[in-house]
Amino acid sequence: DETSATIKYIRREKIVGTKAEAEFVDTAYLLNDNDPYRLQNLNTKSDLTVSIARNFLFGVAFDTENTWREKTYTALSLLGETDAKWSITDDTLLIGNVKLEGSKKTDSSFQIEQFKTGLYLHHFFTPHLNVFAEANRVSELPFYTQDENYLYTTARLGLTYHVPDRTGKFSGQLGYRSPVGSRMVPQWSSVFTYEKELSSAFLLELAFERHYDTLWDQDPEHVIRFSIGRALGFADGKIKPYRYSEEDDTTRIGGKVYLDINGNGQFDADDQPLDGIKILVDGRIAETNQDGEYIFSSLPPGIYRVYFHLPSLPANYTPVTEPQLIRLREQENFFVDFAVTVNGSISGKVFIDANANGRQDGNESPLPWIGVILDEGQQKVFTDSDGSFYFEGVALGAHTVTLDPQSLPTGLTITGYEVKTVFLTEEALDYPGLQFPLIAN
Repeated sequence: DETSATIKYIRREKIVGTKAEAEFVDTAYLLNDNDPYRLQNLNTKSDLTVSIARNFLFGVAFDTENTWREKTYTALSLLGETDAKWSITDDTLLIGNVKLEGSKKTDSSFQIEQFKTGLYLHHFFTPHLNVFAEANRVSELPFYTQDENYLYTTARLGLTYHVPDRTGKFSGQLGYRSPVGSRMVPQWSSVFTYEKELSSAFLLELAFERHYDTLWDQDPEHVIRFSIGRALGFADGKIKPYRYSEEDDTTRIGGKVYLDINGNGQFDADDQPLDGIKILVDGRIAETNQDGEYIFSSLPPGIYRVYFHLPSLPANYTPVTEPQLIRLREQENFFVDFAVTVNGSISGKVFIDANANGRQDGNESPLPWIGVILDEGQQKVFTDSDGSFYFEGVALGAHTVTLDPQSLPTGLTITGYEVKTVFLTEEALDYPGLQFPLIAN
């Protein structure tokens, strides 16, 4: 018998991204040879990512698992992480990371099981070719002893090349782990992989690998792997094939780019997906397909800024969605949609409607210096000497226009609707001729 409840809080702004999640699980166990008992778990995940500058991100994260048995607190597991990411140039990233894992049992003090500091350098020579170098210093408490910490160093050097049409990839990686404990020699590892996308969503993989199963192994294993595979998804009563590789358990970022027709900032049935739009993540660029979908796969866990590749964004599009700051955990997928709009305009006149017929006749006077408000204060302008006003850079969708009552001359009032609603579409981007007739009280 199990009962669970989950709460989430997510906030995404231009310079801040945060997420908090808590799950409580209450389980009743009934075993044949033991008395029944209840076990409660409270699992929490929280993170905060801040854009200190355009090219510098800082993030912290804490994950905990708390356990009670029969309402008695029994265990705590903690994972804490801090990251700093500096975009030295548009093509080069420098990342620092500090990670702590620990736990506490009922009758013991808190134990740090692993403490790791790392430095990571990533450079993109072209959109198809990139290299990285990584070094870590690790202090680890083996599971079989509480008396001795093991201290060792790891390092990796890697290269990835995508063929120009993105249907093939070659990657190579060299690894090092320093001597530790009873192992007096270093561990040198390597892996070289070739992937080729075939028709019908099949993926061919060929890999040559030298690796060590555990921290203590003296001798490496040599493996050659060859595979052709694909995965099948079942949804909406349909079977859909898609490509799958062993890398697919790593993190990824994906989503949809669309033209926000109704201006509500959410993808709806009437909105238009956009193909050929480029999204940027840490020097990587993904381009949307005909369904407006983009994806970044095989990303390492960490903090990211996701946004449009502005130099390539068509000039007639204006972003609606702000840059998104997110943290990816291991084996986590994150989906972020991005909206754009096409800018239009709203214009009109304010005048004294002497004959109260609702339109400006030749002998009726315009009113200058009347405040006109768009969308409850998003924009405000004042009428010119001829009573005209003009709003530019107005997004698609519904908008409200009204007059500022404090700017109206004494003794004059608006006839008809005080708040006028205007709807801009791709076919009708400009709305001229909006009139505000005023009459004497």
